[in-house]
Amino acid sequence: MQTYPVFVLLAGKPCLVVGGGQVAARKVQDLLTAGARVTVVSPALTPALAALAGRGEIRHLQGDFQEEQVAGMALVIGATDDMAVNARVSAAAQARGIWVNIVDQPELCTFIVPAQVRRGDLTLAISTGGASPALARRLREELEGRFGPEYGPYLALMQTIRTRVLEARRGDPDNAVLFKRLVDSPLREALGRGDLTEVRRILQEILGLILEAAAIEEIVAGLS
Repeated sequence: MQTYPVFVLLAGKPCLVVGGGQVAARKVQDLLTAGARVTVVSPALTPALAALAGRGEIRHLQGDFQEEQVAGMALVIGATDDMAVNARVSAAAQARGIWVNIVDQPELCTFIVPAQVRRGDLTLAISTGGASPALARRLREELEGRFGPEYGPYLALMQTIRTRVLEARRGDPDNAVLFKRLVDSPLREALGRGDLTEVRRILQEILGLILEAAAIEEIVAGLS
């Protein structure tokens, strides 16, 4: 199956999940993480989904799926164990030009959700085009070991540095070289060890001619 990889911006967008079990709960959590406004259709919910509904974090339509429930949705996910219901969800969404994913039934999908590794704003996505979900899971596990939890704060630090540098000299042709020096430096390893003294030294060495010492100290202070 040939696919075109994209990362979809769903903040504030209405999304529908059909199903109230454990798989649906995982899909709902991913959508909430992306900032989507989630509606769940199901006769019953897992305790976790029921808690989200009770707090008003999702909307629960109790009962069986109805085709008109997909209207106005940016994205639809079918996560039931009833193949006939899943087929109806897919048909209803596709008839309205809405992106739809049916769990474990790629032939009913217009998009596939990849296996993911998340470290803060860093997202690594793996897809086998539906050929082998088991291999996608295996690759995800390997990447989880390769990209540890330090990548979350490391990426946040790089974002802070980039913002400060661009404020100081936006459009400077040497910025690309500077950012590469930061990425090639042992900054991530020092941050992973919690060695803020080394982090400070690296930042002073690379950024000292661009940012004032007080600005660098403020960046380091934000890490503690």
